[in-house]
Amino acid sequence: MKRFAALILCAAVVLIFPGCADRSDDPGPVQDGNSPATVEQETEAPGADPIIESDYPGLSEEIEGQNRRISVLCAGDNVIHPALYMEAKNRAGAGTRSYNFLPMYADIADMVKGSDISFINQETLMAGDEKYGLSGYPMFNSPQDLAYELIDLGFDIVNMANNHMLDKGESGLRDTIDLYDSLKDDVMMVGGYRDAADYDTLRFYDHEGFRIAVLSYTYGTNGLILPYGSELVVPYLDEDTVSRQVRNAKENADLVFVSVHWGTENLLSVTDEQKNYASIMADAGADVIIGHHPHVIQPIEWIDRGDGKRTLCIYSLGNLVSEMALSINMIGCLVTFDIVVENGGDPFIDNVLFTPTVFHYGLNYFGTHLYLMEDYTEELAAKHGTRIYGSGPSYTYKLKDMQDVVKRAISEEFLPDFLKS
Repeated sequence: MKRFAALILCAAVVLIFPGCADRSDDPGPVQDGNSPATVEQETEAPGADPIIESDYPGLSEEIEGQNRRISVLCAGDNVIHPALYMEAKNRAGAGTRSYNFLPMYADIADMVKGSDISFINQETLMAGDEKYGLSGYPMFNSPQDLAYELIDLGFDIVNMANNHMLDKGESGLRDTIDLYDSLKDDVMMVGGYRDAADYDTLRFYDHEGFRIAVLSYTYGTNGLILPYGSELVVPYLDEDTVSRQVRNAKENADLVFVSVHWGTENLLSVTDEQKNYASIMADAGADVIIGHHPHVIQPIEWIDRGDGKRTLCIYSLGNLVSEMALSINMIGCLVTFDIVVENGGDPFIDNVLFTPTVFHYGLNYFGTHLYLMEDYTEELAAKHGTRIYGSGPSYTYKLKDMQDVVKRAISEEFLPDFLKS
């Protein structure tokens, strides 16, 4: 397993079926949209981040004066609808785990494992089967075996700050944090915090002497809020907090990655709010912005900064896996890039590549598998479940038109050769 250390330093710091709700015994696709709101007393926000003086010396002696290249992979929304965990149950056989999700991800396994650092947005809680029961939309809870299998795949950083993180209430969030804490020697979780002090503690991913600060935020939690007096913290987007925490992280790490759950579902273009927050993050010194939530891919761009450098902004990675209803929800990606250090100089981002994926489920919801788009076929597209269950805008279900969606959304400089004109 790839090595990491979460160092502690105080920071200055859906398928559109209107009216349709998922049942745990119904494997079919359902909108991953806004869940019903509950009315509770507002939680008090954490206090202001303590102002500290940075003593971070910069690149370690291990890297100083060397030429280094560190590979990074980012994967989007891992949305576990019921048919996915039902099929994983059937695939488990006589193994030591009750669920086997690994065959579903087999086509990307080498890419994930082969990257020095791999990130995924885990959209659904893993609060425990016995206590909460497994469930899909609108209140997700996935098997805890999935956490172990994401580690087996090679994911190093798992984000859980998203609009479904309170689907099982305060206790469901706490139990999911407990799960990741029990696995902290193998994976770093960001986005869920036990208390204000935990929230104000920078998370660092260390790779062979190179330090990356990882911050995480979400636009909301579907109207659900923590009960009054809860010590848990949900990292909601707030301009002042984002700016303060990113600036502090920049003073204490070689690079800063920001994971952010934002945007509008099924919208292939970027909203003004996303642009505003991207500008705030870049101005504060973020080096990479990793966006998710719209469940469709959105553009990638470079944002010029006042310090003469630039920020890589991935507005939305789209879905990695899910059983949403539109063909555009089936298009996701793996974005890879390199962190480069030349002659001990400042690190920079290079070699950015958008590798499109297609998640497939059959006409009976099952036969789930994640394909690289380059390997997907018209024959498979003709048998995709979205042809029956899809609703809303009449998006095409042909492979060529899926490829055209990618080419319209993503600048050619980031595209693989098979999609370049």
